[in-house]
Amino acid sequence: MSRVTQLTAADADAMLLGAEFFGASIAGHHLEHFRSWLREVLLRRGPVPVVPPAELPAETQCAAIGVAGSMIAVVELPPSGDEPQGVAAALENQLDRKLGAVMAMNAATINALLPVIAAAELDLPIVDCDGMGRILPLISQTSYTVAGLPLTPMTATSAVRDQMSVVAEAQRAELLVRAMLNTAGGWLLCGLYPTTARQLVTGAIEGSISRVVRVGRVLAAARDRDHILRGLGSEVGATWLGGGQVVEVGPSGKRGAEPNQPANPTTVVVRERGSSGRVIRIEAQNELLLAVVDGVLVTAVPDLICLLDRNGLRIQGLERTNVGDEVDVLMVPAAPVWHTPAGLALAGPQAFGLPVRHPKEPVE
Repeated sequence: MSRVTQLTAADADAMLLGAEFFGASIAGHHLEHFRSWLREVLLRRGPVPVVPPAELPAETQCAAIGVAGSMIAVVELPPSGDEPQGVAAALENQLDRKLGAVMAMNAATINALLPVIAAAELDLPIVDCDGMGRILPLISQTSYTVAGLPLTPMTATSAVRDQMSVVAEAQRAELLVRAMLNTAGGWLLCGLYPTTARQLVTGAIEGSISRVVRVGRVLAAARDRDHILRGLGSEVGATWLGGGQVVEVGPSGKRGAEPNQPANPTTVVVRERGSSGRVIRIEAQNELLLAVVDGVLVTAVPDLICLLDRNGLRIQGLERTNVGDEVDVLMVPAAPVWHTPAGLALAGPQAFGLPVRHPKEPVE
């Protein structure tokens, strides 16, 4: 796959579309403000180099910059503009080291765009990697955690300019962040996962920023549905699971989420037209978690499940899905790290309270 070597203002549209794709469950939540912010910063500050971890000096100090909390809240009450520089400076003070590169916690939705904005404002490269390869609800659900990289020290600023720092192990930090979100306006802009380029070589999901841009370009150039399906299959191995009319959207019959997991249990049922009449049932919380076709589990988290609006040719988020919509159901395989025992324990179906094994999980 081709690698993107720099990001310019001309890439803002592709970044937005790719970011929506990898944040499939909340696609369509008006990220245009962040696209405009990204474009303005890149026009003012110039291109941002995109560098693989192995091409940086081994001891380069890196850190992720991104939002924890509700993506809807941050769209409704967006940052004022200088928060990325503030959390970076606070983290540098904590570390007593200057950052040499910025990385993404998850290259999806807002968190695909904010690290690039931060890198541009700080005059730093962005590392071509992330820790999720998609969106997951917890800041500890990353390949960085699987690799044993520390989540903290972490610095954060809130919608009302509260300044915070956290030093704790990953699961404890998760609890503290969730508690802070309740009184911080619903989101925190964070500097976290301070690490070196050498550690990212084995601890990160490489190529994530390039992948966002490539997928965005496929969606931007879409002529028709078949063109999108072929392009996504070529770029990210997307598989078509089926498609048709949404015939049910409603509360799921499953129990609530695991403790500390965001929960909004929902079932989406898609019925294919024609003689087959296959039924695709998708179980979701905040994320699309598993797909069952005619009673057979075909895919599950950490693989990415997407709904493609057949009419608008855009990825359609869960809250914007209604009975009568015509959609295609796609699956994008997760990065290999997620199919290891440690990866599945952290982000597989059972981590979300679903009593099933991933279809690719070996039977002991």
